[in-house]
Amino acid sequence: MAKTLNAQQTATAQDEAKKQRKKQAKREAKLMLELGEARKDLQRAEQKFSKAQSNLEASRSRLHEIEEQLAQIRNRHTEQPEPPVGTTPVEQSYEHPEEIRVPDQGESYTDREAVEELHQSSLPPVEGRSDIVPKL
Repeated sequence: MAKTLNAQQTATAQDEAKKQRKKQAKREAKLMLELGEARKDLQRAEQKFSKAQSNLEASRSRLHEIEEQLAQIRNRHTEQPEPPVGTTPVEQSYEHPEEIRVPDQGESYTDREAVEELHQSSLPPVEGRSDIVPKL
């Protein structure tokens, strides 16, 4: 009887050891799968990081180009000073209209030449003149 009892204990101990090894193998397999997934995730993250880094560099270079263009425009602007207010070509041409002679509008209507001159002479346009404000 002792032998059978001993044999049963050894068989159950062997079964327990086998079950433990089987559980450990399952855990290892599960961890190996997780390890593979983690490596894949790491690789994807590295690819995303690389892409983001190249996008960052492209954005920085574009920013630098735009800043250079802005600096060039500002430098041109400071090299060419603006004319003082009131000296634009439009205002200069209408400030002193001395070359335009308007004939007498009341007394010389009997003179045919004076009437023709009145009809043919034209006043400068009002647009652009600062001394005339349109009525609204």
